[in-house]
Amino acid sequence: MAQAIVFGRVTTGLELKTSLKNNPYVMFSLAEHFGFGEAARTQFIQVWAWGHLAHQLVKCSVAKGSTIWVSGFLELSDYTRKDGVTKDKRLKLTLKDWGVLPGTGRSRQEPASQTGAMEAPAAEPPTADIIDGEREELPE
Repeated sequence: MAQAIVFGRVTTGLELKTSLKNNPYVMFSLAEHFGFGEAARTQFIQVWAWGHLAHQLVKCSVAKGSTIWVSGFLELSDYTRKDGVTKDKRLKLTLKDWGVLPGTGRSRQEPASQTGAMEAPAAEPPTADIIDGEREELPE
């Protein structure tokens, strides 16, 4: 499995559930935008959090629309679409760590019950030499 760090926006609500083996978990979708202009794309990653990480996400009020970063083990998994026939693949990330991006909500260290904490303003992005997301081919 590959380790990955992904920055994106939560696109589904989080609901704490319990597995058949009585383990708490949440599963949600994260949209990652990359590239610029006509080359801009969005990919969706299915994130699975288990145990204390699942409880942290819910306790810190991570919800649809939250902008967060996640890190964990990324794999390509097979699934059958809702039509019951079509086979497809999706990116699945098993969560190992996470955080809320500055200026977008609460962090793991600031549970939902605490209020009044001020966050530092986000730094301005660099203005020179914007990378368009295109990559050169590797030499043979």
